[in-house]
Amino acid sequence: MIETELKLQLPDGTGRAEIVELLSRLQPDGHRRGSRQKLGSTYFDTESFSLKDRGMALRVRETGRRSIQTLKAPAAGRPGLQTYREYEADLPNGQPSLALIGNRTLSTELRRTVWPQLKPLFRSEINRSLWHLEIEGAQVEMAWDRGFIRAGDQEEAVNEVELELKSGSPDLLFKAAEEMLEVVPFRLGHLTKAARGYALASGAKPQPARAAAITLLESDTVATAFEKTVINCLEQMHANERAILHDQNDEAIHQFRVALRRLRATVGSCRRLIDDGVHAMWSVDLRWAQRSCGPARDLDVLIDETLTHLLQHSVGDTELRRFLDMAEEAREDARKQAVQALHNPRYAAMQLQIYWALGDGHWRRLEMTAMLERPVRAFAESQLQSRYKQIRRLGDRWAELEVADLHRLRILGKKLRYVALAYSSLFKSKPTNRFLSRLSDLQDCLGILNDCVVGRQLARDIAGMASAPGALEANELQRILGMVEGWQVHAVHDRLGQLERVWTEFAQAKKFWRM
Repeated sequence: MIETELKLQLPDGTGRAEIVELLSRLQPDGHRRGSRQKLGSTYFDTESFSLKDRGMALRVRETGRRSIQTLKAPAAGRPGLQTYREYEADLPNGQPSLALIGNRTLSTELRRTVWPQLKPLFRSEINRSLWHLEIEGAQVEMAWDRGFIRAGDQEEAVNEVELELKSGSPDLLFKAAEEMLEVVPFRLGHLTKAARGYALASGAKPQPARAAAITLLESDTVATAFEKTVINCLEQMHANERAILHDQNDEAIHQFRVALRRLRATVGSCRRLIDDGVHAMWSVDLRWAQRSCGPARDLDVLIDETLTHLLQHSVGDTELRRFLDMAEEAREDARKQAVQALHNPRYAAMQLQIYWALGDGHWRRLEMTAMLERPVRAFAESQLQSRYKQIRRLGDRWAELEVADLHRLRILGKKLRYVALAYSSLFKSKPTNRFLSRLSDLQDCLGILNDCVVGRQLARDIAGMASAPGALEANELQRILGMVEGWQVHAVHDRLGQLERVWTEFAQAKKFWRM
């Protein structure tokens, strides 16, 4: 059996009143009497998580007098939905039985290396309320789960809604979730209970995540390549979202913003292929999300690259120390702003819209159907060549460029790099990596300009707060702003002194595509 569901993480304090209102939205004219169950589930795996490494989860669930064994294995499904192949059977006792899986190939795979080493790893205790709904002809099972997951002495609360598709189009799950978002500001739940239990059992804390490699095939169409790239960006966002919510990790905020920039660059480079309405919606929401987490990262750079170094050179400067303290307070506020954005219903709505469009294809501009169905290689080469010509046209005049032009050159380099990374698996790795290395050197060289421009404005903003009565005197603020500017002018001068060499090396780097 294939299970397809959408998981929604409810905010603290969500109770029955909100659930009743949700049901009213989803099925205004139907009865809303549900059933209640107490579900105790023990999850089994080897000490080294052999099943988890295969993308599987094995549980034994007690409900009433029944014990039910369920093995879940990954299955292909729509982006944004959790899709598994389930092997479920009644169990006469509490010990997992290989004979009940009912799949000979799978049983053979697990018999020798996995099954003899199984042990209970973690457990969930859930109070479930269940409703069977009909939404526009689709059959949907809505479960409201409250309880906990426990591994050893580690415990995590559960308060979530699962929308499971029993029959009909998966689009109805996204549509239902959008309706529900008007009642309860949930977050999309990207982790199963099993995944959350494994995290508790391993003691692993969410970590910042760089972008995973994108694997494109020569046989992939332009549309398939676009969708793979968008999904890759979303997966990087989700991985860093968990780390941000866990402890407001500054590197996670940075990588989250990188994922958003990559996604915006992908959407921008494929603008003519995307439906106008979809493009407008995505562009506005992605810009909002990026701006929500931008200040935290910019303050990280100002504090770590300028103010901290200045204080190290002026250990007894009490006014500078107070200025730094105020900058750190501003950074904490900015980190909270990033967290608030992840809880904002607009963020959940943005993801639902993207997944919905990817799943049913309504992101595609109808007039570009022929182009979208062509093999991706030629399209990738034209994209790379177009971006490359833009950066060469401007950068070959590097010696006469003003600050604004150097900033534009940096942006062009960043866009070329994101496009090159997206399509890199279509080309030979050595020349691709050499080209990307030279391009990264150029970005690093020019990046200091943006850091300094943004940093000076942030320093002025902090000075505005520090000018309040009882904070810092005006003459001290001017002195500190002068120190900041002097430090940054020196940094810019030092880095841009390398621009001739860095640009020459980039311009001489051999293109890895054929055009």
